[in-house]
Amino acid sequence: MRRKKDAKMKYLPQVAIGWDTAAAFSLLCICLGAALCALALRQRKEKRSGAETVEFATASARRAPQRENGARAGTIETLAESLWLRSDAGLAVLSDREPASAPVFKNPRTRAFWTEEIEPNRRLFEKRRELAVMERVLLELDEHGLCSSVVAGDGKSAFAPTARRFSRVTLLDHSLRAARCMREIHDSLYTEKVLYGKHLIAALAHDIGKMEHLRPEGGRYVKDDHAAASARALNAWIMECGGERAALELRFVVDAVRNHHRSANSPDPILKNLKRADTAAREEEFSGARKSPRTAAAPPDGTTDDEPPEWLLRDIPRILNDHVGPAINEAALEEAPFARAISSTNGIVYVCPHYLFDGVREHMEREEIADMRFFDPSRPAELRAKLLVTNSLKSRNWVGEGVRDGYYAAFWNYEHEGKKIRKGGFWVPVFAEAFDVPLSELEKRKSAELRRVTSVEPCLARGRKK
Repeated sequence: MRRKKDAKMKYLPQVAIGWDTAAAFSLLCICLGAALCALALRQRKEKRSGAETVEFATASARRAPQRENGARAGTIETLAESLWLRSDAGLAVLSDREPASAPVFKNPRTRAFWTEEIEPNRRLFEKRRELAVMERVLLELDEHGLCSSVVAGDGKSAFAPTARRFSRVTLLDHSLRAARCMREIHDSLYTEKVLYGKHLIAALAHDIGKMEHLRPEGGRYVKDDHAAASARALNAWIMECGGERAALELRFVVDAVRNHHRSANSPDPILKNLKRADTAAREEEFSGARKSPRTAAAPPDGTTDDEPPEWLLRDIPRILNDHVGPAINEAALEEAPFARAISSTNGIVYVCPHYLFDGVREHMEREEIADMRFFDPSRPAELRAKLLVTNSLKSRNWVGEGVRDGYYAAFWNYEHEGKKIRKGGFWVPVFAEAFDVPLSELEKRKSAELRRVTSVEPCLARGRKK
């Protein structure tokens, strides 16, 4: 029997299977089985939901020990579903989803802005919880932004020629223009778009407090109140659209809107760029000429904030003679010193710096010079602009003693009818040679009341700093 068995074994094939071959074969079987399960699962889903859009399960649902269909986590069906969702077929089904529709805007300019600036970056804004806030701000501007971009009480409305120009610009147009300038500034500074949405929200919302239904105290307006009202409304919309988490992430945007007319030393780049974008937009509205916002509100290379611009250095003689010259020794005030500019026999003309500053702005209006440093309503910006005017006079050696460096004017003591008036005048002492009219002619203009103003001398107790 043993020989017969050995004879049979002699004719059987001798096959040796290695571990590598067995492992590869097993892996092939597993992949084939997973593919078949995925196909079956897909057909099952199509029959159940009528080929509806697939929704990804949340991480918490994937970690749950029991699924809705009763399958345990970690089973072959779970693996098959995961493989199918990552496959090209799954991506194809997801790509069939209808794109989200754009908001319904009434104004074509708002629709154009949404198409050009928002739609190309829609996924990024959605991921960062910024899209809903942008949509809310734009809908408010589209509905209520056809009012003027300046209102009574605004710093820009105090100067009539400027107010006439800016009053023709709607709040919607100014906000969209500032947002486009903000985009140019952002693109010139950053290669990534991490802060892009925050920049756009700040620019779009920085003046929304000028809309009547958002103004404080029943619609009344006080200078710079619109910044606080804008920040308050923006913060409420952020909470409404994204909750506390979105409010925390966008807090710097709200701060930038609140402080865009204040002198803040904050290192926040959004605030700095918002001020530049707002200035660039206003300069374009003032002159009608497009100016690159990348250098807006920044002094030219090699200059400082105290150095006057070239146009002012060139035109200051004309401003003195056209605006200040006719007002010298002309009674215009009810109380002492009774005039906006008074000459003295010592060869000095004492000029009110505020009146001189108005002359500069009137000259800019006539010559269509767009330099918004001279129209910024904030107190620090106005003081810096007046210092530029005084420094332009100093560059020609036309300012007498009494005004220290860094100051645009000084307080003066004088006598009136024999009575000494301390700190009675706040003037810039300009040499009479700066005017085309001789000093003798200027003295002849004095009325009897003005001749009683004598013995002018600087008050060294204090001055007015920039």
